[in-house]
Amino acid sequence: MNFNSKTYRYADRIGNLKAEAVGVVKGEKYFPVFPGNLVFKPLTKSKPFSTPLFAYAEVFWSHVIDRYFMPAPHYQLAFCQGYEAETGKYYDYGTVVPMVYGEKEHLMNLLEFFRDYPDKKADIDQYLNYCQMFYDYTDIFETDFFQEHTRLAEELATHVLVSILKGDQNYHYENVAFVCDSSNRILRIAPMIDHEFSTYFMFPDAAGRHLYWFGQLQRSIAGEPVVPEEFAFLSNPEERRLMEKSATCLHKNLLYIKEHFLRAVQDFTSRSALLEQAINETPEDFFLHKSPGYPDIANSDGYSIGKARYKDQDEHQAQLLEARYAHSGKPIEFDMVSVRILREIKETIRQVQEILLLS
Repeated sequence: MNFNSKTYRYADRIGNLKAEAVGVVKGEKYFPVFPGNLVFKPLTKSKPFSTPLFAYAEVFWSHVIDRYFMPAPHYQLAFCQGYEAETGKYYDYGTVVPMVYGEKEHLMNLLEFFRDYPDKKADIDQYLNYCQMFYDYTDIFETDFFQEHTRLAEELATHVLVSILKGDQNYHYENVAFVCDSSNRILRIAPMIDHEFSTYFMFPDAAGRHLYWFGQLQRSIAGEPVVPEEFAFLSNPEERRLMEKSATCLHKNLLYIKEHFLRAVQDFTSRSALLEQAINETPEDFFLHKSPGYPDIANSDGYSIGKARYKDQDEHQAQLLEARYAHSGKPIEFDMVSVRILREIKETIRQVQEILLLS
């Protein structure tokens, strides 16, 4: 697994990939494109709990998914010199990844699709995108479109299973996309991208917070019922509703897929067993390695500064948060983090397999 970084200059880009956010947070992003149709994806100063390990997660999972589960574009750590000075809210480091669609093709995510082709079962008007939540796909599978297009439904089932394996806390409906031609005809489901919110890579600077969120992943897979008023501490009723759903929905996804997609289940369980075997036999092949010159300080609270400055446009609050958090980061201990990541991945494999294989 290659954790070396590549360096580009923003001035040398051959174009910009325009990505419009169409969910709860609306806006436009312009990611620079370099020769070979490589897209630079920066780490964002305001993205919740972002640390350099978000970029390492992209590299790690893109290689693991491509090798063990399905074709996936490989991410690589990267710098884009001049990008931070140009944009302000993005760092000039992140990753590069090949574009997942070709000439005269474009992407249409599930949110866009069901807005254009409404289905009462999807209830897309109730969709909200929050980070650090798990998403229920059973209603999506029940829509007329996926009931009629069984091959695409089977592919989506595999994607959902892999998203559970990687502990993706942000696998929302905007992260699943169709590749379409110029007439909007669906050609295929796009390869999996956006692996940064993998639970195992979060909070390397705060063990207690990390263990809490890994526990939330395990709890959602197990489907442990929500206790009344368990999430009463959340003042936003929509967020509370979503968190209650998130707390059990991975189990619901697993049971639905187990009942309706036997081939996807058999393929996933055999492939995940091979992954576990490889981790046991040669764990060093999966270890993270510090990339020379790449940032290696984790500050899971640093994003709050960027949120205040760039999203809330509150410079006074940003300066207060800078005084509090700007120097509170910790060096990433790559060997220790790697051991923990692999242990937790194996725990998830065993937990998911127990549910899928239980007769």
